Amino acid sequence: MLEKNKYVPRVNQIDAIYLNKDIARLIRNNLLENLQAISPVLFIKVQPELDLLIQSALWFGSVGKRCSTFGQQLLVLAYDAEKLTLSRLVLHFALTVLPGYVKSWEERRLSRRVEWFSQAITWAENSALVLNVLNYFRFLKTGRKPTLIDYLLGLDYISLRNNQRRDIGYKYLTRELLWGGFMEFLGLLLPIINFRKINRLLKAAFFGTEGLNSLRRESIQRELVAAKLTTNTTCTYCGERPTLPHHMGCGHIYCYYCISANFLTDANFCCVKCGAGCLEDGVQIV
Repeated sequence: MLEKNKYVPRVNQIDAIYLNKDIARLIRNNLLENLQAISPVLFIKVQPELDLLIQSALWFGSVGKRCSTFGQQLLVLAYDAEKLTLSRLVLHFALTVLPGYVKSWEERRLSRRVEWFSQAITWAENSALVLNVLNYFRFLKTGRKPTLIDYLLGLDYISLRNNQRRDIGYKYLTRELLWGGFMEFLGLLLPIINFRKINRLLKAAFFGTEGLNSLRRESIQRELVAAKLTTNTTCTYCGERPTLPHHMGCGHIYCYYCISANFLTDANFCCVKCGAGCLEDGVQIV
């Protein structure tokens, strides 16, 4: 029974790793944000030590106390207690917690960068990255020791529920598939909908076409209003600094791309701010 219990599906092991990262990130960010709000100056001075304290507390509350990370506990997994000796616990703590503190200390504490020390940290990071990739391919083949630290220390995952099959929520999967299909449909549909034209048609339906037509006739007959471009001028349509500024004669400035795209999709496009139509001469450059 114990031997059967040592088999853990690969997906469970990968899920445990991602859960560990998410839980640690949420707790760490929440605590650090609160501490920064209390005293920003003090926070900047002692941030590496605070980060080390939080990471150490998370490690002692999970692996140090229960021989399993928080992600493993959520999936009813644990390290094999027979292999998790005191020396391996110390090495596990040193390899998981201390590297982040050393890097942060080198970046924030050293007033004068030591070239060889910085190069050593960079070399160690690159080496660890390559070894992690190689270990991941080994894990996909063997199904054991998913992380480089687990492989170096010889630690295996075991299941604490007699290798019970992983439950699949088919209702959840169906809902996700339907939602994913709906999002893809919206992604294809929304770009081809002319909301400005729909807005104009709705106004015409509610307020009548006579008022809009009279306003359009007045805008065609009126004289050109000079548009003034200042340092604070923004595009009436997109709200950003106008690119190749143009206007329709009413004095409101648009980006050339904004006004041209609207006229291409709706020949009766009106100013979004005053409702005036375009003059017979067309759009004018500012």
